[in-house]
Amino acid sequence: MLAVVGVAIGLLYACKRSGEMSPSLDLGSGNSVHGQILTKEGLGVSNGWLKFSSIESFNNTMNILHEKFQEPAKLSGWESGYNQKGFSSLRKTYEEIDADTSEHRKAPTVDSLIKTNQLLDCPDSWFATVLSKDGFIQIADTVYSFKPGNEKGEAYAIPVKGIKELLNNVHPAHIKGSKLHFTSFLKIPFIRWPEQGNEHIGPIRLSICATSGPSMPNFWGQSGGDIYAGDNGDTFPEHNGRTVKLNYHRWRVGYIFYASTGVRMKMWKHTRFAGWQSVTYADQMTMEACVKGYAAQAGIAPYPFTSSTSPTWPGFTKYAENNFEKTLKWVGSPIFSEILLEHFNFHFYLNYRGRIVERSIRQ
Repeated sequence: MLAVVGVAIGLLYACKRSGEMSPSLDLGSGNSVHGQILTKEGLGVSNGWLKFSSIESFNNTMNILHEKFQEPAKLSGWESGYNQKGFSSLRKTYEEIDADTSEHRKAPTVDSLIKTNQLLDCPDSWFATVLSKDGFIQIADTVYSFKPGNEKGEAYAIPVKGIKELLNNVHPAHIKGSKLHFTSFLKIPFIRWPEQGNEHIGPIRLSICATSGPSMPNFWGQSGGDIYAGDNGDTFPEHNGRTVKLNYHRWRVGYIFYASTGVRMKMWKHTRFAGWQSVTYADQMTMEACVKGYAAQAGIAPYPFTSSTSPTWPGFTKYAENNFEKTLKWVGSPIFSEILLEHFNFHFYLNYRGRIVERSIRQ
């Protein structure tokens, strides 16, 4: 672990700063910065994206979203106030694209658009809520641009003086003062690693946070798999004549100033023409997870953390649900954020039309 932490510290100092951040602003209701009216939390809408007065404002907002809106479906309620000011999030874009549930739909689904590099793949719904549909977000005097189709996951930190060029469709690489970064938004759809570690069918045998053995290898993207049948071998009943599957995965991602790790279960139906679409509901989803590791942020020594969920807590068993996810740990800083994994355990139970699936994974 010391070697991993040492590498992380090296990365902290090797990373280039993506533009100096403005000092925190004490904004009262009605205050303005550069002509933009901001709320008392230092958050407003500018040029179609969210504009945070400081990294503290961003972190405070993310705290609210994670603590008060623990179900992704409820995030739209928070976002609605900003929709009226011209903001539409990447998360909402996912919803709108897949709102058409007709059996003869031909328009590409979110899954299809992601696989053809036309749409960002963001497994963290809370971050997708503050990112605009076009992949922009502003924190203090820096605009961050995330675009699909970049071979190495290139993203850009652009000084506010370059906004006019940005709005005129000048590529960020050609805007003076822009800084190039590499993130988890890769050209190919999010890296999906097959599930690794000690995995078995059936209930959990030890406490969810019980760990042993060496630290796990860290991964970028998603680690998991697809399941098409119950544990007894019977395939999932079709949905209106279409194949159904469960996708389960653990994610670990980073976006320059924000990094997170979490778990998800999601039901999918294959359409005739458009690709996979998450429009079929499980009778019951239950999950618990525990992650141990180190959080690294620029200017702060990496510190250990343990984060877990439990099905005995309110909200960790769902009924008539198609998407069940939980962010277990996130960090945000103006220069660099990283999560270093040591152990990641995941246990879930699914009942889909009487087909039972249960997995216990330790790594």
